[in-house]
Amino acid sequence: MSEEKTESNSVFSMVKLGLVLAAFAVVSCALLAVVNNVTSPVIAQNQVKKANEKMKAVFADADSFEEVNDFAPSTDSSISIQKMYLAKKGGSVVGAVVQVAGPTYDKATIILGIDLTQTVTGVQFLELSDSPGFGLKANDPTYKVKSGSTFYGQFAGKKASGGFKAGETFDAVSGATITSKGVAGLLTQGTYSAGLYLSEKYGGESSSIEAPVADEQKLFTFEDAISDINSSSEATSTESVSIEDITSAEQKIIHNMIVNKEALVKDSNGNVIEAAVSVSGQTYSENGGTVIAVVNKDRTIVGSRIIFLKDSPSQGQNTTRSSFYSQFSGKSADQDLRSGTDFDAVSGATISSDCIADMVKVASYEAAAIMENYGGVSAPGGSADYSLNENYLEE
Repeated sequence: MSEEKTESNSVFSMVKLGLVLAAFAVVSCALLAVVNNVTSPVIAQNQVKKANEKMKAVFADADSFEEVNDFAPSTDSSISIQKMYLAKKGGSVVGAVVQVAGPTYDKATIILGIDLTQTVTGVQFLELSDSPGFGLKANDPTYKVKSGSTFYGQFAGKKASGGFKAGETFDAVSGATITSKGVAGLLTQGTYSAGLYLSEKYGGESSSIEAPVADEQKLFTFEDAISDINSSSEATSTESVSIEDITSAEQKIIHNMIVNKEALVKDSNGNVIEAAVSVSGQTYSENGGTVIAVVNKDRTIVGSRIIFLKDSPSQGQNTTRSSFYSQFSGKSADQDLRSGTDFDAVSGATISSDCIADMVKVASYEAAAIMENYGGVSAPGGSADYSLNENYLEE
């Protein structure tokens, strides 16, 4: 009997505890709902206030801002138009404020104002995650460019039609060329989109500049790469070339890179005019890429292309654009291809860029060595002891 009574008391205690906890949960939920109802409007008001303060900073003449959603999307797939507002004064539209995000050395989000005459009224950073000491100078209020202004402050008063070219139409951040060029891309897209909206809907001044578009991303086969390189080269643009495979039966491994294919490029008379070599190696991903380089008898890189790449679509794949790989054309197969000195890395894809440059270097040097057997210039002394970027990071 005593055991039954004890068990009954235990069950009662558990039920009682469950009811108490349930009561606490109900009360807590009710209190959270009350707090949320009280604080949500305040939070929303603060957010609007902060947004208005940012917009006021880039468009001081406006006294109110109205968000719009019927603007056209970015014409450059790598850049996003996140928000757009009409800037008003006394109820009349006097311009627009646009929020733009995209790649710099890493990435940035800016907010800029533009009036009805396509003139920039101000620029501010909302986010910038580039290198401390270099790229972050762009958002440093104590850092001054050559003109004596802050980097972002120099854009106020510039006409969008003049374009945004680092080192030409505005002062770049010292030691941060990639960041500066990235910001130029954001400004170009932002002013184009906002200017077009104002022109079409509010009688703003029309712009003569074309819509900014990113280079097409494209991969090649070995043969198509050679054809594309020669069709793009002034020296061989009129030649009808043929390709003779001379790949060695023994696999070559050079600086941890694999030589995949070697070939001679001949003109219509059967004369050897170039050598082509493809190599594979690590990029952002292990064994992530294959690159081809074509070299002539003067040991000059006629061109390079990317045959295979498994890096991220949003960043690493941007190295397959001509604006990147065209930087190697015309350089000597004997010079080092160092990031920041001999080429500019793709914004947000430094590792991919450096690794591809290393593959171009190895492939071009091997191609130049082949050309020595066909009347090409001999390698200068010490050129075999070249250095690479070796910026590797496995995913």
